[in-house]
Amino acid sequence: GRAYVVEMIGYSERREAAACRIRLLTNADGDGVFEKSVIFKDGLKWPSAILCYKGGVFVGATPDLYYFKDTDGDGVCDEERTVFTGFGGGNDIRLNMQALFNSLRWGPDNRIWGATAANGGTVTRPDDPTFEPVSLRGSDFSFDPEKLDLRQENGTAQYGMSFDSLGRRFVCSNSRHLIWVAYERQQAKPNSWFSLPAPLVNAAADGPAPTVHRISPDEPWRIVRTRWRVAGVVKGIVEGGGRVSGFLVAASGIHMYWGDAFPPEFRDNAFIGDVGSNLIHRKVMSTPADSVQPVGTRPDPEETTEFLRSTDYWFRPTSITTGPDGCLYVTDMYREVIEHPWSLPEPIKKHLDLNSGNDRGRIYRIAPEGFVSPAIPDLGALSDEDLAELTEHQNDWHRTTARRLLYERGKPVAPMAPHEPFPAALASETPLLDAIKSSAGDPWMEAAILNSLRTPADLAAAWEISSDAPDAFRARLAGMIGRSGDASLLSTIAGTVSKNEPDSATVDLLTNLRQGMTRARGDWRSFARDERWQELTGKASQILTNPSSPTTAQITAVELLSLLPGKETQELFRSVLLEEETEPALAVALVGAITDLDFLIARFASLRSARDELGGRILANAKSSTAFLNAIREGTIDLADAPASLIENLRRHADTGVQNLAAEILPPVVSRSDVIAAYQPALAKKGDPEKGKAAFAKACIACHVSYEGLGISLGPPLESFAAAGAETLLGNILDPNREVAPQYQAYTFEFTSGPPATGFIVTENSDEVSLRQPGGIDRTFPRSEVASMKGLGQSLMPEGLEATLTVDEMADLIAYILKTP
Repeated sequence: GRAYVVEMIGYSERREAAACRIRLLTNADGDGVFEKSVIFKDGLKWPSAILCYKGGVFVGATPDLYYFKDTDGDGVCDEERTVFTGFGGGNDIRLNMQALFNSLRWGPDNRIWGATAANGGTVTRPDDPTFEPVSLRGSDFSFDPEKLDLRQENGTAQYGMSFDSLGRRFVCSNSRHLIWVAYERQQAKPNSWFSLPAPLVNAAADGPAPTVHRISPDEPWRIVRTRWRVAGVVKGIVEGGGRVSGFLVAASGIHMYWGDAFPPEFRDNAFIGDVGSNLIHRKVMSTPADSVQPVGTRPDPEETTEFLRSTDYWFRPTSITTGPDGCLYVTDMYREVIEHPWSLPEPIKKHLDLNSGNDRGRIYRIAPEGFVSPAIPDLGALSDEDLAELTEHQNDWHRTTARRLLYERGKPVAPMAPHEPFPAALASETPLLDAIKSSAGDPWMEAAILNSLRTPADLAAAWEISSDAPDAFRARLAGMIGRSGDASLLSTIAGTVSKNEPDSATVDLLTNLRQGMTRARGDWRSFARDERWQELTGKASQILTNPSSPTTAQITAVELLSLLPGKETQELFRSVLLEEETEPALAVALVGAITDLDFLIARFASLRSARDELGGRILANAKSSTAFLNAIREGTIDLADAPASLIENLRRHADTGVQNLAAEILPPVVSRSDVIAAYQPALAKKGDPEKGKAAFAKACIACHVSYEGLGISLGPPLESFAAAGAETLLGNILDPNREVAPQYQAYTFEFTSGPPATGFIVTENSDEVSLRQPGGIDRTFPRSEVASMKGLGQSLMPEGLEATLTVDEMADLIAYILKTP
């Protein structure tokens, strides 16, 4: 047998040296030990992917995907060509060496698949000037090795990709170590009325960055860097609540095992290398009876240990695969430092040798105890009939290699069918009406059902059948009906829903319906004026004005009346808001529903409980932001009454005119390090969690939901901070931009028309992108209307919270968040 090995000698800063190479190992006598080694191809820059095909290999080395082959049998490449180019954006940018395209795999559809990673790229074919460039921003790729028809696939993550025995694809990325790709683009027939959920799903039961049981010592530099990050000396994410290690943070080379050497309970287990913790983590996959989504859990025997771990912190398990004998093979990029050089502060980096280990590397075979290697046939010498039999082999190496060889011979076997019941249902050519009663409730099957409804007749039949379906399904169906714009269906909905009670399910349904109609540029105002709604809105008005109604019911009534406004609705809202006995939560809802911002700004001082909600409204456009700033200048609003989040977001408003006015009127910004130093005494105090609840309501409720369920869900949940130490938490509160998780990075959207918008991206796909803005307001925009999306490199969480909190209150707040007894 032969094995091709990528030697990335130029890692991590010596790409231009072109010192990387491909080594060919040969085992001539079949005993499993390689006797011969030869340099197959050298002079490469950061090769990161390899796959055998027709006696040669495809090799990925950004920006190119090459094909190399030895034609004279000496083990050295003498035939080469550039198949594709443009990965990573070309040679003229600063490449991220931990985001190179990687993991070439022979797929269940007889195509070669690859993981793009964050560098993206726009790919072309040098030999074909008619080839349409393919953008790989935010997507993986596949191509037919004969037709060379490269296309986008759902993705992407970072380093690692694997198919399980059912044809399901999994990827990994740093702490998100087990990501299920729920469906592929080619499996889903497009539906102009329905947008499928995002395909990348965290499949680990214990979530990202789970606990791992490392036994190697923490590197001294890592200890120092963590301390500096916690103290705010250097920028960077403070991972694990300020711990140096003990959590999975460098997932690499995910592999779904379906070999035949290990016992049956290992089949389709996920194996993930953690190159930062010097171990291999294992997850057992299962699918709950009421769901189609796979879930990975830690096996009981490894509850306090790992599948494999080393005391040597040079052990870097980057890739894992199944071999011809059914055992696991692990590539160890054995080196002293594998950390991204951009993440190393210069005072630390200058003391490290980032090339230490560039001359080393190991491959391990992991076998069960007592394992005896079986005889391995030379698959290349087998007949087509024998290879066809091997396509049903229990070892994925035999099955996949047999499929590839038959394809090379022009005798391809049929692609694997999509896994039942999902995503096979996505490919349905007919509406899945019969599945509504049996499958509605599972979000993925619901998505498949809704995606199958492509005509007004389908929607009408589904609406009639779904009367007993879950409310969430019914609401999503209403959204599709809204997008269809079918007048007959909309009339049917009005006739049905107008007889409902004014509860949260009705509000959700109408909200989805309006969003759908808005997307289709339908006339919601005319629809909402239909006389049939009067019965429903009358009930809602009675609930709102009845002092004995539960506050939650009154809030729901406000939401419903906002959707179906009458002539007197706004006056009703204003009168209830001005009543002295109005509950704070109801006041927040009313402030969000009243359209007259001048009315609200004039009463800013008295709307204490609703200032955060009002702040989000004020920031929504330049006109209201300017009016608010002018009110501060004129003295009608006291600056001390304005939440710190509102002040900070005015400073960095998307409109430059607002920014300039804020700089003119507002006091200068104070150094964050000075502020943190001034609040250090809070760490020595024993805070009172009960008082901290009040401090939270004053300073944090605009962006976070309290443990009691109050507030706006803009930032991370409090539970995510519970493991942080007090010092870390203090720094995060007072200097929120020193570490920003990627999912909370702020973006400014510019549109083809209209004012810009700022927030963080909630979801995005090829059709639309959703932005969560200050105030917790979610807005979804069609891609066609978004001219640009600019990352701001910072959080939406404001600086300046010290203006609202004393040192004692900060101590109380920290005690509350950390649940200090």
